[in-house]
Amino acid sequence: MKANLRTILISLLVILVLLSSASYFIFRVTENHVVVNKMIRFYEVQPDSERVLKDEEAVKQFTYAVRFADKQRGRVDMADPPFQFTLGNKVYYLWVSERFGKGTLMKLPNTGTVYTIGKSRTKSLLDILNKEY
Repeated sequence: MKANLRTILISLLVILVLLSSASYFIFRVTENHVVVNKMIRFYEVQPDSERVLKDEEAVKQFTYAVRFADKQRGRVDMADPPFQFTLGNKVYYLWVSERFGKGTLMKLPNTGTVYTIGKSRTKSLLDILNKEY
């Protein structure tokens, strides 16, 4: 009986360590800033629109938007993006609006695939962008 209890406790501890390690990697934020630009059209940034966001919460929201976005199947033909952002060495186009609720992002250079951002995360991004612009 004691051996079974010991085995169960050790198993629970191992599971707890694994879960905490996994959550660390899932929720960590490795970047310390995000660069946002307004766009005129694909590949054309609006002059003087660059904002460097260093607020930890803003960086976290952009990081999570990328990390937890859902890849959409098939190829797409999108309207010109209103925003572009750079996180680390990766560049993304971003479509967000209060009208549609959910957001969309596209990772460059692959402009044929989009990712959907959930409503609550889209609202967080909109709040950040509305403060900046």
